[in-house]
Amino acid sequence: MDAPVGTGLLCPFKPSSMKQLLPILALGFSATLVAQPTITVNNMPQVGDVVSVALCSDAVDANALNASAGAMQTWDFSSLSVSSTEQFNFLDPSGSLWANDYPGSNLCGISWDGSHSYYAVGAGALDTEGNAFIVPGTPPEDTAKVILSANMERIAELPYTFGDSHNDAFSGVFSVLGFDAVVDGTIDFEADGYGTLVLATGTYTSVVRYHFTRVQNNTLFGQTTTSTKEQWGWVSADHRFWLLLMEINSTMGVTDEVVWYNTDPALAGPSSVAEAATAPIGIFPNPAEAGSAITLVGAQLAPGSQAVLFDASGRVARTYRPGIIQLPTDGLQAGVYVLRITAANGEPAGSARVTLR
Repeated sequence: MDAPVGTGLLCPFKPSSMKQLLPILALGFSATLVAQPTITVNNMPQVGDVVSVALCSDAVDANALNASAGAMQTWDFSSLSVSSTEQFNFLDPSGSLWANDYPGSNLCGISWDGSHSYYAVGAGALDTEGNAFIVPGTPPEDTAKVILSANMERIAELPYTFGDSHNDAFSGVFSVLGFDAVVDGTIDFEADGYGTLVLATGTYTSVVRYHFTRVQNNTLFGQTTTSTKEQWGWVSADHRFWLLLMEINSTMGVTDEVVWYNTDPALAGPSSVAEAATAPIGIFPNPAEAGSAITLVGAQLAPGSQAVLFDASGRVARTYRPGIIQLPTDGLQAGVYVLRITAANGEPAGSARVTLR
């Protein structure tokens, strides 16, 4: 998102403002066998996602975290102290404030403080093109931007599982108050554990933890300042977006710590960011009550077309006949689904995420 949001998950975000993805202390091992999970693009945030997170006041204990790596871990963070609840919003970059500065991105994450992080999300990687935010207290307001279009930062290679690692070098420019600085840096990423994560919201299995260290150098007028980020992130193969994030940021001797967890994780879905942004279908209501009918807004299923509702695991949950605009959901469980419409000639005609509650 320095970069999801300082977000380097996300990742090169504003070091202290962009509270993006990853959090603190975990001990022990699981006595229950847990299959080794894999994190894919289906676990990344998508256009339209609104994620509520609980910001915590707990300190980040790097030594304890680094000691809790390995297979079949149980990380118990059920007693984290919540200081406030905030949100991340994810949208198509074309509708964002600084779309023209980040042409290579297909996802924009906006944190509660207004910081924008720009990502390129695909089946093979989560990259960040940079971040931008309005500098407070500067009439007229100025904007600070990190732009890595020429050499994006790779936050994570996808898919990844326990034991996978990568390192990456990134470069670009940092602009603020009319000055441009040269930016370069490195990130070293390792998926260093998997197992079960316990939060106040519940117990999550099939969780992979990653740990990365990030260094960013900003050079202006021949003078270089260096900022560092150490981040731990827990991601579930069954859910979208991070479950928990902890990080330590340091710039010129000033340290900032971030701890947050996802208060209502969305299920992983088979649709990609590109699919969600292409030929969207209007659905009302959405979310809808499980068992009630949902309505296609401004459209109907043309002769020869087919609409299929997939559940979060990609299985067919319901197939609908042509010519209707109201689609029943009786017998379906609460959860996140993807509705795909195929035209009579077999070409994709649109898609939408549908939430039943």
